[in-house]
Amino acid sequence: MLGALLDTLPAAAWVTDLSGRYRYVTAAYAKMVGRGIEQCIGHTAHEILPPSLARVYALRHQQLLESRGHRRFEQIWPVNGEPRWFEVCVRCLVDEHGEPMGVAGYAQDITLHVEQQETARRIQAGLEKRVAQRTRQLSTANEELEAFSYSVSHDLRAPLHAIRGFAELLRDNFEPALGGTGREYLRHIIEGTDRMSGLITDLLQLARVNSGGLSRERTDLGALAHDVLAELAAQAPERRVQCSVAPTPPADCDRGLMRVVLANLLGNAWKFTSRTEAARIEFGSFERDGRPVYFVRDNGAGFDSHNAERIFGAFQRFHREADFPGTGIGLATVKRIIGRHGGQVWAESVPGEGAAFYFTLDTLDC
Repeated sequence: MLGALLDTLPAAAWVTDLSGRYRYVTAAYAKMVGRGIEQCIGHTAHEILPPSLARVYALRHQQLLESRGHRRFEQIWPVNGEPRWFEVCVRCLVDEHGEPMGVAGYAQDITLHVEQQETARRIQAGLEKRVAQRTRQLSTANEELEAFSYSVSHDLRAPLHAIRGFAELLRDNFEPALGGTGREYLRHIIEGTDRMSGLITDLLQLARVNSGGLSRERTDLGALAHDVLAELAAQAPERRVQCSVAPTPPADCDRGLMRVVLANLLGNAWKFTSRTEAARIEFGSFERDGRPVYFVRDNGAGFDSHNAERIFGAFQRFHREADFPGTGIGLATVKRIIGRHGGQVWAESVPGEGAAFYFTLDTLDC
């Protein structure tokens, strides 16, 4: 009855005695070795298996009897002339006194599994090769970007400075002769060169965000926010803004890049509250899913929340330049820096009721 049950199993099983002669084989095992069951019983591996396999199994048979242990291994076995992979398990059989009686084993066809593993390995190798190629391409692109940044900072700024310099000379030395219209034109020229210089500076900063590695250190973002707000207040001493900086959990981040983030977010809050009575700016944090979420809130001009996703794109502006000047690069820089830290940034706002910008960081334990 046990034999009939074993014959229904997909694995090929067998039992040999101390001399290595088969005492029991399943139909699956007999099929695997290309014999009938009756052709296996009473015979040794040397009489049943190919010579190379017979020597291996005879050696393992003897080792198992001596160690009274067991082994598991993978073996290529020719079945009907086709090489197949098998997982083989063999174990020494002992009597009630612990003395060897023989060896039992089974073999499971794992060819499909091995082929799938090999396919996965080839796919992985191909992916790694493509990643290496992309990495080289990105490295080349970064080098070209740095060269471009150098060109922009020197080749484009120099003529801008010259235009502004000559415009100032015209204003300082020939203003009476220019007349009202001429002075207005000259003012537009100077303001235009200032805007272009600011745009170049912002573009260079955006380009440099991805260059170099992150220098992470434990950072008090609240202290950084205090410094940024103090600088903003010093630049506009006539303004009265209620600024609130709450204690926040320290962040493991690049201090220099996070200063850029806060300079942009707090600078925007400062700018967009410039036409608000009793202006308020707040920096703080709260916990979500065990992680701190940092925020900058203001009660300034705000924007339509339907534009919340687009606001982090380069050159995206939702207010007139005449009302709130800027290049539209700052929030794109913020998103890129937060992304480099493995975090997320998003915004909420209602027109005329202020805005709130939130960000998280993928912090590391120090």
